[in-house]
Amino acid sequence: MTRLPRKSALNSISLNIIKPGLVSDGAGLFCWGEVDRLEMIGRVPPDNRWLASASVFDRMADPSLMNYEIGFVLTLLAMALVLFVSEKLRMDLVALLVLSVLAWAGLVTTDQALAGFSNPAVVTVWAMFILSAGLSATGVADVIGRQVFRIAGNNEPRMILTIMLATGGMSAVMNNIGVAALMLPVVMDMARRTCTSPSRLLMPMAYGSLLGGLTTMIGTPPNLVAATALEQAGYEPFTLFSFAPIGVPALVIGSLFVAFIGRHLLPKKMPQKFLDGVDAAGPMFEFDYEIENRRFQLRVTSDSPLIGGTLEDTRLGAVLGINVYAVRRGEVTHTHLVSDFVIEGGDVLFLQGSIEEFRDFLHWQAFEMARGREIAELLALQKIVFLSVYLDQDSDLVGKKISETGFAARFSSHILAVRRGDETLRECLPDRELASGDGLLIETRHDHVEAFTHGQGFSNVERIGEGQIDEVYPPTETLFELIIPQESYLTGLSLAESGLAETLHLRVVGIAHTSGSTYFPTGGHHFQSGDKLLVHGSRDTAMWLRGLQSLQVSEQGERDPLDRNELGHTEVTLSPGSHLVGKSVKDLDFRRRYGLQILAVWRRGNALTDHLWRVKLEFGDALLLSGPRERIETLTSDPDFLVLTRTAADVAGVKSKPKAIFASMVMLAVVTCVLFGVLPIAVAAIGGVVAMVAARCLTMDEAYQSIDWQSVFLIACMIPLGTAMQETGAAQWIAQGVEAAARPFGAWGVVIGLYIITALATTIVPTTALVLIMAPIAIDAASRFGIHPHMIIMAVAMAASASFTSPISHPANVLVMGPGGYRFIDYIKMGLLLAVVVMITVLPIIALRNG
Repeated sequence: MTRLPRKSALNSISLNIIKPGLVSDGAGLFCWGEVDRLEMIGRVPPDNRWLASASVFDRMADPSLMNYEIGFVLTLLAMALVLFVSEKLRMDLVALLVLSVLAWAGLVTTDQALAGFSNPAVVTVWAMFILSAGLSATGVADVIGRQVFRIAGNNEPRMILTIMLATGGMSAVMNNIGVAALMLPVVMDMARRTCTSPSRLLMPMAYGSLLGGLTTMIGTPPNLVAATALEQAGYEPFTLFSFAPIGVPALVIGSLFVAFIGRHLLPKKMPQKFLDGVDAAGPMFEFDYEIENRRFQLRVTSDSPLIGGTLEDTRLGAVLGINVYAVRRGEVTHTHLVSDFVIEGGDVLFLQGSIEEFRDFLHWQAFEMARGREIAELLALQKIVFLSVYLDQDSDLVGKKISETGFAARFSSHILAVRRGDETLRECLPDRELASGDGLLIETRHDHVEAFTHGQGFSNVERIGEGQIDEVYPPTETLFELIIPQESYLTGLSLAESGLAETLHLRVVGIAHTSGSTYFPTGGHHFQSGDKLLVHGSRDTAMWLRGLQSLQVSEQGERDPLDRNELGHTEVTLSPGSHLVGKSVKDLDFRRRYGLQILAVWRRGNALTDHLWRVKLEFGDALLLSGPRERIETLTSDPDFLVLTRTAADVAGVKSKPKAIFASMVMLAVVTCVLFGVLPIAVAAIGGVVAMVAARCLTMDEAYQSIDWQSVFLIACMIPLGTAMQETGAAQWIAQGVEAAARPFGAWGVVIGLYIITALATTIVPTTALVLIMAPIAIDAASRFGIHPHMIIMAVAMAASASFTSPISHPANVLVMGPGGYRFIDYIKMGLLLAVVVMITVLPIIALRNG
């Protein structure tokens, strides 16, 4: 609802009355006086919804106040847009920040700030997520997917058209990202069986889900938000199928365009290979993961120091980026490997990685220079001293892990140990969280001692004397000189990228190179060819180095378990809402957690195969996994993954036929109640949720998990921004600018201009937030040009929902990016033309229906 500006904000206003039946269309009242007097004269209660819009006639009694408020809101809007684009903060956090600032500044009341959480559009959005999940959990979507496969055949245009229309049909009543996630395995299976590259089918599928969302009010959140904006402005809201006369032609024409014209713009990559011995029902690798020529074998000698140790102890993956995917012991091949798998003499390790890097590593030279207290004596010659300091309560190091403090960079020093009570902690120091009162044993250059004696946050700073050296360097500590060979793979890598400190638990005291020496190098220091490193660590480190260098490259060419089909393989992608996004393979302890190994990650057209332990997973990644087949089967029920290589068992039938029928009937009942006006859409959707959960189509926990809470909070928290734009006059101020720019082109110039602006903005702004921003501007512009408000709001909603032009425009686009092997440019080439086709389709229909 558009409300009048607060008391004393205006001297005179022009008031448009749009309640049907009260006055004739376009009638206006010109009133003079304070706002509360205006309400009395017009006999209009402050919250009456027929008070549609107020535009400033004689700007204000206090120009500075109004200008300040408009400027404040527009500045906040600009800052929000910058944060959305830069992705420095999560979208929902940005929205919460906007809500908080508006309430703090007094631009909206407390009730207005929190009104979004009870808004019918917000309630409907989360309810539709649950209803979609219910249809998925009962197997309804799988049935539709199998029918699509039967109808599509193996003709590419026919497959694309069938996939887009079927996906669009489901998206009319289901959440479109949910439909894309459901159809992804089906389309991958279709591609495999017809020997068609998935890159030819997946982008059309994603676009089909977006086009389908245009057909109904519940098809996509922007449509719901647009309908709510109309209702709050006092206009008759959209009904369930108000979008169908425009959206259905857009779906059909858009699908025909992609099937017969746009498909020529799709990447033409063909499947790279089938595994030997795998039939048409087995997995196919769409991408060249570059693993064929990156496999080799190492044999454990009978006297190797590694015997009796574990795979984790070898640190092959952490240091060299090499992955052990199988071990052959005699006649037995072990494929279910965990980090505590014990190595025995004679074992043959099957590895994936760079054999060149391993051969390079064999030439590393490590010379033991000192042990225990001898280390201190040797380092003293290099003007290195040892300190004992304690952390004050106000130290900015308190509460942080040592790895997070940047200690070496800030103080040109190393922490050797942490004293806490009666304990002296040395193990896993980077992960130790510092606390007030902790004592630190530190080694530093003599000219950096003042950083502690005069620095804030430290107390009781003392030099460690001769009698305490054993506490600093116990006999288990060793000082090495590590020589990196010429042309080593480490050349050009930073200390942090090498993993030497993190994975080998080595502290690099100094680096000697041709241009001089560097003491206490930071993680950003880059190695040069022929560097000599002065490092200290434990004696186990020396044992580890000798152990790895004792491994022999096997020249016998043992039959690879991958070639013998002894291991199962699958390709997966992260599901929408996966908890694994942003986490590294190391953090997840993937091998132990899932019993599977990541052989490669396909990201934005490139295969990542080395040093996978440090790779942080992103939404849209395709992962090539290997391991026992029973472990692979468990992934089909894991909510964090979508399995792309399906077997016949995966699509065998409906999960529960009675529940599938019931879920379908519930969805039909919801639609019917809304269609015939029996219940408001939010109430009907909640009733459907209750029915599905009560009938155990899904559990309450599954219902909560199915909700995209980020979208819910984004909508709820951005609604107050729309309110503030209306009440402060910011929306009217922008509309005046639009009016001035579009006046030479008339009313149609306004509609087309707002459509294009909205469509372009979808590449950088979340679509739902975009509609919330554009709706008040569009409504005010409609009143200025005498345009039917339904027409202009429909145009904005269509433009926002037709977000085809980049992978970040919509989660459905990101979802298929990895499995389809798409690049950013692929979305621009196809999406831009499709967006133009949709615009040419929908605008004339909107004009005819509202003319």
